[in-house]
Amino acid sequence: MKKTLYLLFFVCFFSIKANAQVSIGSTEAPEPGAILELKSTELGFLPTRVELSKLNLPDPLPAHVEGMVVYNLTVSASEILQAGLYYNTGERWVRLSTAPSFSQGWFYMPSIAFDTSTPTQNGDPSLTVDLYDEFKKQLSDDINTDVVSSAGAPNVALCTIPAATDLNYYVTAYDKDVFKIESISASGVMTYRILDTATDATFINIVFVEK
Repeated sequence: MKKTLYLLFFVCFFSIKANAQVSIGSTEAPEPGAILELKSTELGFLPTRVELSKLNLPDPLPAHVEGMVVYNLTVSASEILQAGLYYNTGERWVRLSTAPSFSQGWFYMPSIAFDTSTPTQNGDPSLTVDLYDEFKKQLSDDINTDVVSSAGAPNVALCTIPAATDLNYYVTAYDKDVFKIESISASGVMTYRILDTATDATFINIVFVEK
């Protein structure tokens, strides 16, 4: 009988604790709406430190979990990884940064050259250009070594380069006598055809917008 009572008491106690708000570092109750609050004026919160491999892979965690936060130790220019806090969207890792990558939220595509010397004939396959890849080439210091910066400026133009699918791509205006834009994929691959040779007045405006 005593064992039964002890068991019931333990279950009830555990049930109450499992649903209660919790404070760590103080006997005071946490702020309303907080299930957990760390209280200290001298100590900090230390999240788990891991070595991420790629932004689109959960490694070393077993799976993507939306809302997961870790501190990444891996630094990799090719994988666009920096040391710092990352959160998980459920599909990929995104770096938490106090410095916005693009303060205005949109920007023009950096200048690139289109070869219009040979118009696309009927029956010829359409041409493609990876707009995101061309954009990244001009901003990665391990790829573009011709960048000239102002005194005191960082080696890279952007502290954080978004993933291809973190941007929307737009062709806002173009010379329709020279270009025929067929499509732009979600990752920034533009499919097009050349109708005629470019002139001094030929143009194409490409805009990137952060999602």
